[in-house]
Amino acid sequence: MKRIALFCSAFILTATLYGCGGGSSCGASALLAGISTCAGSNNNSSSSPETVVQSAVEGLYQGTTSAGKTEYALVLEDGSFWGIYGTSVGSALAVEGVATGSAGANYGTFTLTFTDFYAPGNAPVTGQGSGTYTASSLVGTFTEDGATTTFNFIAPVQTAYDYNSAATLSSIAGSWTGELLTGETSTITISATGTITGTSSLGCAFAGTAVPRATGKNVFDVTLTFGAVPCVAANQTVSGIGLTYPLGNGETQLVAGVVNPSKTLATAFFAQR
Repeated sequence: MKRIALFCSAFILTATLYGCGGGSSCGASALLAGISTCAGSNNNSSSSPETVVQSAVEGLYQGTTSAGKTEYALVLEDGSFWGIYGTSVGSALAVEGVATGSAGANYGTFTLTFTDFYAPGNAPVTGQGSGTYTASSLVGTFTEDGATTTFNFIAPVQTAYDYNSAATLSSIAGSWTGELLTGETSTITISATGTITGTSSLGCAFAGTAVPRATGKNVFDVTLTFGAVPCVAANQTVSGIGLTYPLGNGETQLVAGVVNPSKTLATAFFAQR
């Protein structure tokens, strides 16, 4: 399965793609990453790809793939990204994987490396991508687990989410019921101060925090510690990102992705209310 999502913000040209693990029920691979340049400097700067990424690759991305998959991605100010993808079931998402990695951009072209966590019990896979982008489109290829995929996507409308507005705890406080990468459902409660408690449908208990990102962007830094078995990540602490995003049906979605320090295990959570 191949998936890419795009987002275009004022004065920034941005694109994103990410991967889904091959050799599983997920099918062929997919892409997720972000790359962009500031429009005013597109033809005149000699900055390295790393400098471009760190200064200009930011925003929320979403889209569907030719395989009918839905994906959500967040590219941060340091050039890192997080992506959660799966199959839409009504207005909900059956989560199938989470990808995380980094990208390089060089004024109209991009390169990508990522790790894809596509199912519990399977080893993560790595992939690479490359291509070209404009203010409203992304065209290229990626390779993951021996499979090469081409893609061509356009940027969605930006009005639903303002990446440059600081995240507020009031937007996520309360109860959320959604799905984990393991296929379990889970109900979590987030307090007004960002304390997280939760239990999955199989009895996995976990706790942690959600803190508005220090850079003032509309993103939360999330840390969770899981309890003992039956948790897949028993007694492990994982960290990553979370955000809320208004939907067209009047509801709000919460999406989060976390990975352990050794990057051997990751999970995702997706909910609506």
